[in-house]
Amino acid sequence: MQFNHQRVLLIGAATGIGFSVLEHLVKSGAQVVAADRQLELLLENSETLRQQFPQQMTCQYLDLAEHHTLISQVEDWIQQYGDFDHLVCCAGVLPVGSLHKMPLEQVKQAFDINTFGVLAAMQAVTSGMQQRRRGSMVVIGSNAANTPRNAIGAYGASKAALHMMVKCMGIELAPFGIRCNIVSPGSTRTAMQRQLWTDSYGEAEVIAGDASQFRLGIPLQKIAEPSDIAQTVLFLLSDAANHITMHDLRVDGGATLDN
Repeated sequence: MQFNHQRVLLIGAATGIGFSVLEHLVKSGAQVVAADRQLELLLENSETLRQQFPQQMTCQYLDLAEHHTLISQVEDWIQQYGDFDHLVCCAGVLPVGSLHKMPLEQVKQAFDINTFGVLAAMQAVTSGMQQRRRGSMVVIGSNAANTPRNAIGAYGASKAALHMMVKCMGIELAPFGIRCNIVSPGSTRTAMQRQLWTDSYGEAEVIAGDASQFRLGIPLQKIAEPSDIAQTVLFLLSDAANHITMHDLRVDGGATLDN
């Protein structure tokens, strides 16, 4: 899976899955515009990577909640670097709390970022891909989009809408040779995952499952590492997956029984 000289827009690159995708992409030869709302953190975490691959990556500020600004930023980058061959979107927010009590503004924020922000990014790169009649997009979804969960209903709902949106974009863009796919992680060793853990509920409990919370546990008996997700993303971007589109690839160790 080599991406020599292929241009990739990677959103949500500062930490976790996104940063692992960044590492894998530049090591595979890609030219990456790495964007994140936490630009200082992105610069800090990627310092060594930028020293090793100074001609292959640039770091930029981007906030998925700022839809109109996002579109103009991506248009500027296209003018500066050329059309993107690939889009990867790893950014998102995880509001925690009961959906029946959560303020509507907080629910709306989840959709603004997790759903509409990703749509804006996909729209921003589509025109160039259509003109060249090729391209691929991979969006990080979630296995919570298919399986109801306590305390993360707003997150799951925003991801469920995102999944359908990506699939519909995929069917619209298929005649242009553009592939749109989803990678749905389960529990992964990231800061977002750790915010769900407490003194009495952590990695071991996630693996074992909890009937009182309607969680089945993880049949493979382990938490995913960010690199597990990143390698799946690169597969779906690559020519090795050139006949795969509108697909939701679950990477959760069997936690949702492929539901």
